[in-house]
Amino acid sequence: MVTVNFAEVPDSDFSAIPPGKYHVKITEGEMRESGPNSNNPGAQYINWELTVQEGDHENRKLWTNTSLLPHALFSLKGLLLAAGVVEADAARESLDFEIADLVSKSVVVTVGAREFQGETRAEVKRFMPYNPNKFQASKKAELLP
Repeated sequence: MVTVNFAEVPDSDFSAIPPGKYHVKITEGEMRESGPNSNNPGAQYINWELTVQEGDHENRKLWTNTSLLPHALFSLKGLLLAAGVVEADAARESLDFEIADLVSKSVVVTVGAREFQGETRAEVKRFMPYNPNKFQASKKAELLP
């Protein structure tokens, strides 16, 4: 028999993070290949794990993918620029980078909501540079009537 005490264990909240802007830290990145049933079987992409750093949803996770297909590189370019890993001029040419160079970088993400198989999910729409002063000011402005 197994005996456990759940008195100190908080309830898990797996509901979608509401749409808005969030200061996140990139906590993981992994190269993957899309499966046989995807729109582009075998296409490479990077799966990113992001962790919310403050506010009501602090420590909640978000995940997003950046495709390495030529027509979809805009998302990866936006992330690299927002994280400060590359300058705008360097992002106009061929570029080598390590996924690990982005881990622990702070960025601001715009999160939207989308329906997937009857469930509402958070969806990362955009990446922006994180500036603590500007981010706090914009969050305060959102609270004003």
